[in-house]
Amino acid sequence: MEELYALSDEVINKMLRIPELYDLPVNELKDVSLGKLRKNNKTMLGCCRFKKNSRWIRKNMKGEIIDKGKDFWPYPDTLGPSDVRKIDIHPDLLEAKWFRLAASVLYHEYLHALGFRHCPTFRKLEALWPDKEAILGTRRVKLKSLMYNSWINRRSSNQ
Repeated sequence: MEELYALSDEVINKMLRIPELYDLPVNELKDVSLGKLRKNNKTMLGCCRFKKNSRWIRKNMKGEIIDKGKDFWPYPDTLGPSDVRKIDIHPDLLEAKWFRLAASVLYHEYLHALGFRHCPTFRKLEALWPDKEAILGTRRVKLKSLMYNSWINRRSSNQ
């Protein structure tokens, strides 16, 4: 777990230098619990798990819910780091050779923790990650990524 928290420190420090994230509670990400997915997980690289009854919601000035479950920029009183139960990363990503990919995946999950779903704003923020070769993005981008394809084929190349 030590390597996971070292990775977290590095990702958060990079996030703190991205101007588009200055107004978001990036420092609160340090308090989010981290863990590992099951080793036999074949489809997920990471997962942001929210606490029970947490939702993407928007409230008006009276505190009444006016929008829920939509893809939007976080408004006050929407999901944030304090609503996250845990972020899990695939354990194989913690091997040194996958560090760049692991950092990109954790950045992706931290954007979810800041209240973003897979919306256009999320994709714009995701594209700000400084290691362009490690950004996965949409399925189409992922399938063209040499790093992702190397990750997917890691088991067959080890045999």
